[in-house]
Amino acid sequence: MKSTEILIAGGGAAGMMAALAASGNCGNITIVEKMPQLGKKILATGNGRCNYTNYYQSEECYRGTDSRFAWNVLQKFGCMETVELFKTYGIMPYEKNGYIYPVSEQAIDVRNVLKRQIESKGVDIHTNEKIINVKLHLNTKTRKNYGFIAETDKNQYYARKLILATGGKAGAVHGSDGSGYKIAQSLGHSLVPPVAALSSCILNEKFLKEWAGTRTKGTVAAYSETGQLLSKDSGELQFVAQGISGIPVFQVSRYISRELYYKKKPYLVIDIMPLYSTEEIINELKKRIKNPANHTAGDIFEGIINNRLAQALLKKCNIPVKRAASGITSQEIIKIAKTIKKWRLIPKATGGFDKAQVTCGGVLTSEINNGTMESKICHGLYFAGEIIDIDGICGGYNLQWAWTSGYIAGTSATESLN
Repeated sequence: MKSTEILIAGGGAAGMMAALAASGNCGNITIVEKMPQLGKKILATGNGRCNYTNYYQSEECYRGTDSRFAWNVLQKFGCMETVELFKTYGIMPYEKNGYIYPVSEQAIDVRNVLKRQIESKGVDIHTNEKIINVKLHLNTKTRKNYGFIAETDKNQYYARKLILATGGKAGAVHGSDGSGYKIAQSLGHSLVPPVAALSSCILNEKFLKEWAGTRTKGTVAAYSETGQLLSKDSGELQFVAQGISGIPVFQVSRYISRELYYKKKPYLVIDIMPLYSTEEIINELKKRIKNPANHTAGDIFEGIINNRLAQALLKKCNIPVKRAASGITSQEIIKIAKTIKKWRLIPKATGGFDKAQVTCGGVLTSEINNGTMESKICHGLYFAGEIIDIDGICGGYNLQWAWTSGYIAGTSATESLN
C-alpha cells in the first residue's frame, strides 16, 4: 500500500490547481488520473485557445441549487488572483471583451505549464489509473476517521486527506464519466441529479431540414411547462438538422435538461428579428406582398431573413413557399410576424453528456464548507471542480470555478494537516 498525505482524485483543471496549492506547504501529494495525461479537458477549452477566466464576474455567471455558494467561494480566490498566479507560472493574459486567454492562444501551453509546475514541486503523478472505491480508515475502538483507503485498478493508497476532483459526466472522451459521484455517495454525500449543460437542444419539429445550416442574431428563452421563464439569452443562434445550437442556446440548455429529467414539458421561444417590433415587421411585410417584384412568399423575406430559415418559417406557418406573394392575407402576415418574434419550439432532449461542455448537478453545496471546500459530513474529504453542484455560463467561468475551488481545497487540505 502506498502512503500519501494528500490524495487528489482527478488530474483535470481543479485537481491540478489543488495539487499546486497544496504543494506550497506539503511535500507528499499524489494525483491519480484515469486518463493517459493530466488536464486533457483543458486542451478542448476555448476551441483550443483556453479561455481560462473572464474579467466580468457576477453571481449570475454561476448556477446551482445555491449559486451564492460559488460567489462566496470566489471572493476568496477569484479572477484577478487566478490571472496573477498564472503570470508567475509564465501564462501571460490576453483579453478580448473580458474573455481571458494566454497570449499564445494555445490551450496546450496552459496545460503544459501547469503540469511542469506540478512536477517541479515533486507531486507524485499516476496516470492511466482509476480509483475504484474509497473507504474510511477508522480507529477500531473510537471509530474516529484517520484518513482514507483508496483502491485503484493498479494500487492501494492510504491518505490522510482526500480531494475529489473527478469532474462530472460531460465529455467522457476527456475523462468525465461520473465515477466521482459514486465515491462521494459512498462517503455519505447526496447528489443533485447530474444533467447536461452548455449543450444544443434537439427539437421535435417538422421544419428542421429547411433551416439546417443557417445562423442569425436573435434571442432564446427557456420556459417551464407552466410558462415560467427559466432563462433567457441573446446572440448568434445556429440552426442545425437536429435542432438549435449556438452560445445563447448553450446558456439556457441546463434548464431544459433539468425539466426534461423530471419528465416535464419545457419549451423554447426564439426571436429571430430582435431589433424590430411585431408592428414594424407587419408593416414591412404588408409592403412587400404588394411589391410586384416579389413573386412568391419566399421572395418577401429577401434582405431580412436567410432564405432557408424563411422556408422553415413559412412551413411553421403552413404557407407554401411558392404561393404568390400577393395571395398572402393580412391574417397570415400577422401570424408570420408573431412567429418571427415568438417562435415556440419543443425540445425533446439536449445534446447529452457526450456533447455537453459541463454538468449541471452534483454534490450538494449545503454539505460542503464554502470556506475550505471540506465536507461537512466526512472529515478530511474535500471537493473541487465540476463534481460539485455548480456550473458556469460560457466564457471561462467553469475553468474559473475549477481554479477557485481547487486552490481553496488544496490550501485547506494542507493547512488541516498541522
